[in-house]
Amino acid sequence: MKCLFLTSSPGYGHTGAAEAIDLELRRQYPAVETAYLDITSLLDPQVSAAIQDGYLRMTAEQPALYQKLYDMDQSFYQQLAGKTAADQQLVDFLEEQQLRSFPEVVERSHFSLPERYKSLDSALLNTLINSICNRHKIPAGRLLTQGLLVLIYNLLATRLRKYVQEYQPDVLIATQMYPNTLLSHSIKKGLIQQPVIGVLTDYGVHGVWVRNTTDLYCVSHADVAKELQAQGIAADRIHVTGIPLVPAFSNLPSQLQARAQLGLAAGPTVLITGGQCSIGVVVAVQALLNDQHHAYQILVAAGSNTVDVAALQQLATRYPQRFKLYGWCDDLSQLICAADVVIGKPGGLTLSETLACGRPFIATCCLGGQEAHNVQFLQTKHVGLQAELAQLPQVLDDLFSHSGLLQQMKKNASQLGRPDAATAVVAQLSSLIAQDEVLQIKLASAF
Repeated sequence: MKCLFLTSSPGYGHTGAAEAIDLELRRQYPAVETAYLDITSLLDPQVSAAIQDGYLRMTAEQPALYQKLYDMDQSFYQQLAGKTAADQQLVDFLEEQQLRSFPEVVERSHFSLPERYKSLDSALLNTLINSICNRHKIPAGRLLTQGLLVLIYNLLATRLRKYVQEYQPDVLIATQMYPNTLLSHSIKKGLIQQPVIGVLTDYGVHGVWVRNTTDLYCVSHADVAKELQAQGIAADRIHVTGIPLVPAFSNLPSQLQARAQLGLAAGPTVLITGGQCSIGVVVAVQALLNDQHHAYQILVAAGSNTVDVAALQQLATRYPQRFKLYGWCDDLSQLICAADVVIGKPGGLTLSETLACGRPFIATCCLGGQEAHNVQFLQTKHVGLQAELAQLPQVLDDLFSHSGLLQQMKKNASQLGRPDAATAVVAQLSSLIAQDEVLQIKLASAF
């Protein structure tokens, strides 16, 4: 049996969840064949890089724009579709991104595709940007923009369909919403007939996920299941599995064991995850080291794009007993179990890992969009809170000075954690396949 995982960059959470399902699937069915497709790889590399860079820039530098994009704000989408003139903020962002990603484009052509363009993809993307930013200068600009959006969508959907038809998987698992929606048209036309499973990796639902062509939804929590039902998805197509985690989270050490294995001392311990290692974290770590009330033991799991890593290394050398700097970790389970509190960027996978270990989570950086759902979840379920980096000393002092509050948050986290989520997803996949005799035979042969 062949299984194709569909993801989308940037962001590790979608791929991490797919990898966790993959590991469990192959544990139960050793002969199963699995493959991954990041849909951005279907685009020209320069265009793919431009889109990913633009996404990261927008979340970091223009969070209000990103929130409008995520919320499918009607006014914002009318601007993107050329129905109304674009706000100057959007124009400035698109023009800056165009010059950043396509420096060879010096003079914008409104009506033709310059020879400088290296591919159809870059031609379409740059012409779309031009039409949005120069709508008032282009006759029939609205029709041009709308036509380009439809063309780009259909082009990407067609490439995805061809990839699926060539690979011929028996089942499709989408851990990101855009591959899920790109499949929809081909499924309705009967060009793709394999069952599709949508695995939501956050604690909220975006409307793009809602498709009648998705056979089964695996979601993080009962609240998310209710959101899907409210948007028209039948209850029997939704299963609460949790967000899939790697096998290490199914066999967790105690806090004492984790600290002993890492050579850590007793005492209040906090973990700062890699996604949060950005501007300001060095100051926050130094403030915690200088705290007069608590002798914090601070662990930092540095991400691959960590800034100020040299300054963090200097702190680790200066405070060898109280500050430990770790490199990129595919498996954070031991570090999370050693800590009392986890601090970081509230991605769905990171939050799920933290809850599986029974630890509260403090979000010190929220990009909005799906992360806003996650922050709301951890606050309403009393398993964490949101705070600025500058507020960390006071927030942590409140927690560690009131042990009853910290212990209650740990208890709440343990009750919400789903370390067996990958197993639950595979169980739903097996159940779905059992309804198809041909797929059932193929699955049986994967033992």
